[in-house]
Amino acid sequence: MEEQLQQIFNSKYKNKTLYNHFCELYYQMQENKYYNAQNLADFEDLSNFIKENRFYHIPLKSADDVNNYKDNTFPWQEYSAKLMQLIQFKVQQVNANIQNFLKLNTLLNIVGYGFNDEDAYIIQQCLKQIAQRDPNIQSARFWGKILAQQKDYFVIEVTLNKQIKEPQPPDCDEKLNEYVHYVTQDLLDDWALLPQITRRQMEASRYITNVFSGNLNKNIIQYPYFEGKEKHLLKAQILRITHANLLAPRGLYKYEDETKTLGFEDEFKMPESAELATMDAWVHLPAYILKQGRITFYEDPSLKEEELNQMKETDPEQERLKSIKDDKPFEQNEGNWLIKVFGETQQYTNQEEQALSYQVVLLRNYLWPGAVTISNSNEYLSVYFGYGLKNQQHSFNPLSPKDVQDDPEDIDEVPEPNPREQPDELEPDSDDERRREQERREAELQQQQE
Repeated sequence: MEEQLQQIFNSKYKNKTLYNHFCELYYQMQENKYYNAQNLADFEDLSNFIKENRFYHIPLKSADDVNNYKDNTFPWQEYSAKLMQLIQFKVQQVNANIQNFLKLNTLLNIVGYGFNDEDAYIIQQCLKQIAQRDPNIQSARFWGKILAQQKDYFVIEVTLNKQIKEPQPPDCDEKLNEYVHYVTQDLLDDWALLPQITRRQMEASRYITNVFSGNLNKNIIQYPYFEGKEKHLLKAQILRITHANLLAPRGLYKYEDETKTLGFEDEFKMPESAELATMDAWVHLPAYILKQGRITFYEDPSLKEEELNQMKETDPEQERLKSIKDDKPFEQNEGNWLIKVFGETQQYTNQEEQALSYQVVLLRNYLWPGAVTISNSNEYLSVYFGYGLKNQQHSFNPLSPKDVQDDPEDIDEVPEPNPREQPDELEPDSDDERRREQERREAELQQQQE
C-alpha cells in the first residue's frame, strides 16, 4: 500500500509531481487569509486555479531536434496531395469495358442516389486504376456502398476473362466467385481485394444478421458459426445482393443452353421509357444461388439418392434470364419491385422522327432495401446503398402476461391433533374469551388462598 501511495505522489504532470502540488495547495491556504474552504468544491477550485496559473518550464530542444523538425501537415493538405496524385494518374490502354460513371451519375442524381461531381470523378478514376491492375479484367463497374458502424465500404465490381480460371476454394462452384470485388473506406486510399468464399460461408450467411463494423479483419461471432472474418461475410452479402438484384433489359442478352454461357444479342434496341416502367421489360442477369451455397447443385456422396432428390425438389435450379415479374411477391404487393417514374413523362420526336423521352425509371427491391436499378431510353445501371441486410420482416411480438389471479381463500387453522409436546395455552382473541379467562384464573387463585 505504501509503495502504491509513493508512486501516486511521484506521478508527474508537466514536470510537477502530485506532492509538489499538495505543497503549493497548503502554502496558498496558509498565506491567503481571504481563502476559507467550506467544502470540497472550494478546495477543487483552488487546485484548478493553481494548475492554470502555474509556470511550466519546458526544456529547450537540442539542435538536432530543431534541424530535423517536420512541418505539421493539415488534413486538407493530405487530401489535396492524394487527389492530385489521382488526377495525374496516366491511363494506359486497356481492353476492359469501364463503366462511364460520370455520365451515369446524372441518372443517380435525378432519383436521389447520386454523388457530387468531385466524388463521381474520383470514382471514375478509381475504376480506371483498378482496370489496369490485372490484364485479365474484362469489365469494371461501381457496385455501390455498404454502410458500417465506423466507416462505410465503397465497392467496385470487376469480371475476369472466362478463359482464365482461378483456383477455387474446396467444395465450391466456380460460378459463385465469378464476380470479383474491391472495397475501400476512403476513395483516395488503396482498394483491397475481397477473398473468395466457400460454399459453407455462403450457406451460413443466409442465417446471420450482422451490421458491419468497418474492420475487415474482425471476427464474426454469430450463430450459426461463420468460418471467416468480416471480409468473408462482406463478400458473401455482396454476392447475394448481386445475384438477386443485378438486372438487364429483356433482349439484351441471350443464353445458350449447350455451352451454358451468356452473350449479347446482335440486334438489340433499348426499349422506350414507357416500356421500361413495366416488370416485363427486365430480367435477372446472374444465376440464382441455391440454399446450399452454390450455383449448380452439389450431389453429396454421403447422402442417399432419396435425400438428394428431395433437396432438388425443395430448392431447384431456376432458369437463366428469368423475368422479375416471376419473383415471389413481397407481403401484399403485386411483386418484389417498386417502379417509379421521375422527370417529364411527355413523349417527343427528334429530327429523325424517332421517339424521345426525358423520363427516368427507378426500380427498387422490396426484399433488399437499397438495391435499385435506374434507366432511361439510352442507358441503365444497378447500384446498392444499404447495410447489406435482407428485409426478413420477422418482427418481435412478445406474448402478453396472463391475468393476475385472485388470492386464494384463507384456510382455517386448527390445532395439531396429535402434538408431540403439550402446546402452550393460546391467548384468546375475543374480548368475551379474555374476560372469561380472567374470571377463571381469579377463581383458581381464590381457591388456592382458601
